[in-house]
Amino acid sequence: MPQYQPHQRFTEADRDKIAGRLRDAFADGRLDQPEFSSRLDQLYTVQTYGELEPLVRDLPAVRTYETPKAVQDSKPAPEPGNFPERKKDNHPHRGGAIGGFTGVVLINVVIWFVIGLGNGGHWPHFWPVWLLIPWAIIALGGLGRRR
Repeated sequence: MPQYQPHQRFTEADRDKIAGRLRDAFADGRLDQPEFSSRLDQLYTVQTYGELEPLVRDLPAVRTYETPKAVQDSKPAPEPGNFPERKKDNHPHRGGAIGGFTGVVLINVVIWFVIGLGNGGHWPHFWPVWLLIPWAIIALGGLGRRR
């Protein structure tokens, strides 16, 4: 990385980086509103690196992104062409379409029941049957495919 001289002019990208540092410092509570406004105003009037430095001299250095320790891999990746052994799931679980569709059917049966209670026990035609028929076909069809 080249060493910048105080008399050199900086780029708009440099100005944007400094503005970002000032915004972060304000958001963190390191600068109050008047100090933040003053430094931001100065930022858009200066032109050299030497004039930029006093605006951020008392702010902490910019931290670069670091992967949190909790998610870093503890063992190295396998060599190319070597595939890790997959653990077999001995407990098949029901899921997918049948699980979500079951919830839809149950909600409709509850709605039908509440409507019947609201009508003083005069139950309407059991219209959730139109959902129960495809649900039963899907459920029975999935029984044969279990592993």
